Amino acid sequence: MMRRKRRGCGCLFLFVPILVIALVLGFYYYQGMKVNIDSLQDIQNEKTYVAASNMPDYVKNAFIAVEDKRFYQHDGVDWLGTGRALVISLKNGEASQGGSTITQQLVKNYFFNNEKSISRKLKEIVVAKRIENNYSKDQILSYYLSSIYFGDNIYNIEQAANTYFGTTTYMNGYLPQITVLQSAILASVINAPSNYHAENFAADTALQTRTKNTLDKMLEQKLITQMQYDAAVAGIPVN
Repeated sequence: MMRRKRRGCGCLFLFVPILVIALVLGFYYYQGMKVNIDSLQDIQNEKTYVAASNMPDYVKNAFIAVEDKRFYQHDGVDWLGTGRALVISLKNGEASQGGSTITQQLVKNYFFNNEKSISRKLKEIVVAKRIENNYSKDQILSYYLSSIYFGDNIYNIEQAANTYFGTTTYMNGYLPQITVLQSAILASVINAPSNYHAENFAADTALQTRTKNTLDKMLEQKLITQMQYDAAVAGIPVN
């Protein structure tokens, strides 16, 4: 007599990993929901805090051009870039740095450390979505620009402008206003602040090249005018 084939075994093999994945995702979702995003408002109490709405547009645009050109279009997460980064992370066993929006970078800088882990990336996504749902784009930019590391123990764009150039990002400040070129320089150092130093711009040809690329992106994305671009490029030393 022929034995009947057991049914459901294949489904069980599929169900178990799906359940495990769901539990893991649920755990990190819970962890992300526990983060107190209201604490971001404490940044406004810093002495050198300047709201993005009080800065010239080109200051903000320098960072948008380099770090997140779709900043005003996305919901806090670049799903295509993040998905690609997670696939690479699963292959390599550690989180990839790619695919992060400005909102995600704010989350990493303010709430988490630089640990390259998939768990941190998942929590980062949850918190980034919450921030986008509770803060305006200008607020997010303000907090981001006041939590980036520029080198020399400086984590604030206003402090960086004061220190490196003797200028201010505040449109009605007591110091000279930061220029397009100076904004592009600062946006060009944040990916490698230990290798590039704004105060060495005049002699650092590599930083000069990066800054020129930043200005090119700003012009291509229509974030500055041709006149602003030409004036800024004219300030780059010819070596």
